[in-house]
Amino acid sequence: MTLTRVLLIGASGNLGSLILKYLLSSPSNFEVTVLTRESSTAQFPSKVAVRKVADDYPPAQLVEAFKDVDAVVSAISMTGMHEQYKFIDACLAAGVKRYFPTEYGLDDLPTWLTDLRPMFKIKHDVRDYAMAKEKEGLEWTCIICNVFFEMGVRSGFFQFFWPEKRAVIIGGGETKWVATTLDTCALAVVRALEKDEQTKNKLLLVQDFTTSQKEILDAIEAKTGKWQVEEIPYDEWLEETKQQIRSGDNSALGKLTMGAVLPGSDWQDRPEFANKLLELPPKTFEQAMKDALQDV
Repeated sequence: MTLTRVLLIGASGNLGSLILKYLLSSPSNFEVTVLTRESSTAQFPSKVAVRKVADDYPPAQLVEAFKDVDAVVSAISMTGMHEQYKFIDACLAAGVKRYFPTEYGLDDLPTWLTDLRPMFKIKHDVRDYAMAKEKEGLEWTCIICNVFFEMGVRSGFFQFFWPEKRAVIIGGGETKWVATTLDTCALAVVRALEKDEQTKNKLLLVQDFTTSQKEILDAIEAKTGKWQVEEIPYDEWLEETKQQIRSGDNSALGKLTMGAVLPGSDWQDRPEFANKLLELPPKTFEQAMKDALQDV
């Protein structure tokens, strides 16, 4: 294994904090550094080195921060997605071997999604940018997990609205799609670092299970009692969502993204499916649902 010195960006976030946990507990004894902005007040374990840069990520400061690092892992938030062009350029300038972009989400993006939610266009453009740097000597690895299960259940993203116990079931609600817990996604990142040769310059699809709105609703109602359910055809719901975005209602951005999830997915038969390669432990829907609802 050659990727022993790892710098993590976004180490205090939902996913980044779990990646950090798995880096520190790995038997590979990674030498872990986190990159933070000057304004950050995040605290990290004493064995983690911290390198600070100005909030706007000046390129020269990034190059200095990336020196003596084998791999840079980005878990930067969606709002900082565009900063990754600087990260990739700094990796090349500092001699970093491998870059892990902030992927961790949808793989196939419909044009209407990239048109109406430009962040997703940036996400794929960053992926393409990293791949294009291969010829200049930078390796890359993309971990793709479709949707974060527990966040989707509790945030309203899957269209379950907890304050009023209301569910919007779209297109019958029975089509199954890939879901992955934050924990599995974080572990996948660290396993990809450990298996550096097998994961070099690869898209790696990971999933815990496939599920549907109806399956999630049944599990929620089993614990909390009956919910108010609104059923709506997919095309009607999606068109209404697009109109909300076009009229400037950014509260519908999550709905729009869910619109790209609902047609369904299952990655187990795709050549990029990497659960076995990364030796990810199986996790059942029931187990993940119990964890998601533990404080309900």
